[in-house]
Amino acid sequence: MLRIATYNLESFGGTRLDADLLQPRIKALRPRLQDLEADILCLQEVNAQKPQGATVRDFSALEMLLKETCYADYHMAYSTREEAPVPGDRHNLVLLSRFPVSACRALYQEHMEAPFWQPGHADPPQEAPEPVRFERPLLQAQIDLGAKGTLHVFGVHLRAPIAAPIPGGKLSAQRWKSVPSWAEGYFLSAVKRAAQALDLRLAVDRVLDANPDAFVLAAGDFNATSDASALRLVRADCQETGNPDLEDRQLFQIDALLPQKERATILHGGRGRTFDHILVSQALKARFSKVEIFNSDLADELFDAGTDAENASFHAAVCAEFAL
Repeated sequence: MLRIATYNLESFGGTRLDADLLQPRIKALRPRLQDLEADILCLQEVNAQKPQGATVRDFSALEMLLKETCYADYHMAYSTREEAPVPGDRHNLVLLSRFPVSACRALYQEHMEAPFWQPGHADPPQEAPEPVRFERPLLQAQIDLGAKGTLHVFGVHLRAPIAAPIPGGKLSAQRWKSVPSWAEGYFLSAVKRAAQALDLRLAVDRVLDANPDAFVLAAGDFNATSDASALRLVRADCQETGNPDLEDRQLFQIDALLPQKERATILHGGRGRTFDHILVSQALKARFSKVEIFNSDLADELFDAGTDAENASFHAAVCAEFAL
């Protein structure tokens, strides 16, 4: 059996490595990672540190977290900055694999042209439409499963449904100047999230163009529930396309197999929502065995903010098992 999991570590690690400061988070997170027993682990929000005197960041904090776990010896792939093949400072995507990683790259609107947009309430006014680019890449990796073939994995972290900044639109970090400014920021955020989802969908189709029977998996924090447009776009259900002949291109949402009451990966004010997902191609769906969401002790991101619960993550991990 092959176990594949996704887990948002919620901004793990600082700008500089501080071992003492990390200990509470390591104590909280390490057992959760071990419980997953994953052969392939997709992580989100992994921060990179810059060692004293170095020019390139590394994952020293993550290495401390993985110490004394099975993941310490796994192969690693990670997202990189758009302008250089090095980790970013915050919120990197990381993939850990028991099996060799034969190829990997970060996708920044790789398969689509950036849309242009001009806000009407920027201060000072924006003189012309500008390209809308998203800050977070996708991570595309190929895993060598030996005689069982190649697994194409997409690490995902879509933009959160929170208004994006508009020049001059805020009075402070949390306070907007006007409703029109906030509305344009919220619209811009939705455009960026949809652009990420489209880039992912087109990247998946590129893989399936080459091999319709490919094992494809997309996992991560989609910041979207099952009925949200971003997730519907990535899945491309036959009910959406209206064409049964396109069924082999549909991605199957594994976590949706669980009863609704067991699916929560986030609690906010007592309300459970599922933002973290695992989607698979038809060929991989045929090998599916079981799925589990590790939410039995999930803290509430609103009610438990500012408590020791922040040492872990307000996200629950999702793990799926396949007969491979």
